[in-house]
Amino acid sequence: MKFTSAITGADAEVLNTARDAVVEIMGSPAVVTASIIAANFSMLDRIANAIGISLDGMMLKPSADIRELLGINNYPSAANTLER
Repeated sequence: MKFTSAITGADAEVLNTARDAVVEIMGSPAVVTASIIAANFSMLDRIANAIGISLDGMMLKPSADIRELLGINNYPSAANTLER
């Protein structure tokens, strides 16, 4: 879990520590696999956003607070993905 959190963060030291722990416990192939999975999720989200797939209606209300807190509603691409 620490690696998955660190991979999306901005702290290189935290990421290096988490990566080293995964290598020690599971080996280098596990780091590669986890990195590919994380990158794939990021890619899919970016593609969906770029082509204008809107956020599912059932997620609009439950995500309203976190979207506001993170400033997501202010992203230019929010016009494509959020049904207002």
